[in-house]
Amino acid sequence: MNAIPFVAGTAARRFCVTAGLTLSSLTGLAWAEPAPTDENPFKAHVLVTDIMLENLNTGPRPHSFANAGAIFTGVDVDMSKLVGWTGGTFQFEYTFFPWLRNEGQPTAGAWQGAVGSGLGGAPMHNDIDKGYLSRFQYRQMLLDNHLEVDVGRSNAKQHFYMMNCANWVTCNDPIIENTTGILPYPYGSWGGYTRYSFDNGRYVHAGAFESNPTHYIKRTKGWDWDPGDASGITWLAGVGAQKSFAQAPLAYHYELNGFYNSAEQVDVLDGSTRRGSSGVIMRFMQTLSREGNSPTGAPDNAWQVFGAWTWSADDLQPFEHFVEAGVTRVGPFGRPQDSVSLKASYLRLGAKQVQYQHDQRLLATGTDQGMSRGESRVELNMVWQATSYLGFQPSVQYIFNPSNFYNPQAEISSNGAVVGLQVFYDLGSRLGL
Repeated sequence: MNAIPFVAGTAARRFCVTAGLTLSSLTGLAWAEPAPTDENPFKAHVLVTDIMLENLNTGPRPHSFANAGAIFTGVDVDMSKLVGWTGGTFQFEYTFFPWLRNEGQPTAGAWQGAVGSGLGGAPMHNDIDKGYLSRFQYRQMLLDNHLEVDVGRSNAKQHFYMMNCANWVTCNDPIIENTTGILPYPYGSWGGYTRYSFDNGRYVHAGAFESNPTHYIKRTKGWDWDPGDASGITWLAGVGAQKSFAQAPLAYHYELNGFYNSAEQVDVLDGSTRRGSSGVIMRFMQTLSREGNSPTGAPDNAWQVFGAWTWSADDLQPFEHFVEAGVTRVGPFGRPQDSVSLKASYLRLGAKQVQYQHDQRLLATGTDQGMSRGESRVELNMVWQATSYLGFQPSVQYIFNPSNFYNPQAEISSNGAVVGLQVFYDLGSRLGL
């Protein structure tokens, strides 16, 4: 699930908050929820989203379609209002996954096996249950709100995946998804996180999260809290720097993280195993120019660049590195709440993965086909905020040299296009929650 340079309206704000993100980290905007006007400690949210994908002409099964919906329902409890614990917040969220079609795992017979590629609409394979506990954690702010400490069940991506993505359909990093041991968003697991933010916009953060794909695959709906069958622990730490438009004329966000996954890793060629896998995650967004100014500090229009580089140090992993770069126009067509982005991505497969696919393909089809280790994509996407509650995110991506990572027994696929549309509706705010 491209930069998200400017997404105005209640729906987009709620989407980012629900996803564990802030628009200041995504876009440089200093959005904030309205200050409460009463002493009610409960702040509820309900956000409805739906992803639709169409495989036009690539992969093992062209012309395939898939759909996945998500309903994020939750509540934040202000503990200072409830019991007098200054700076404390309890966060609960349960996500429902309705309207599922051709999604999920095993991937070979579903959407991801149809498109084959590690890049083409990859988030579609994540939703395999009817619902899952996304967040059940306590957050404490200390030292005049400079220090944040979170403990409970959440998803590591909410803390360590700096989102420079406007279009959730194509905002994916195959190395993070397949190497770090982090469950797909928004599936939660036990973990702890801390972050210290300096006054100059820089910060340091670290966390450790249970890596438990067993609970995910068994469809426990997030209520099996026994860590005894966890495969390992994912450790992450990093540094960053960010300033919003309210803090600097040209907003920016840079983040560099390292990770170590203690789970057992398997060699796909001979079945041998060893413990541990590590790597580096770097992501950024930088505003180059801007025009106009709103009361919040946001521009009427601006140009931004964004990018990412992720590297795996383990030769047992399916991918070696992933690099992405793009440019965003904020406020196209005189609509400052919208954006248009153009980006290019490159994914390099590991040598063992290429050999594994070759062996599987030869065994299944009798065809000896070579394949490129480099898979790439060019994508155009848009964020269109139709109303303050309703938004649309269309995209079209063209895949070059698609791997069949999700369907390795299929013959080599041809280049082709995938189109997508995500719709999000802030039902909670519409209802006055």
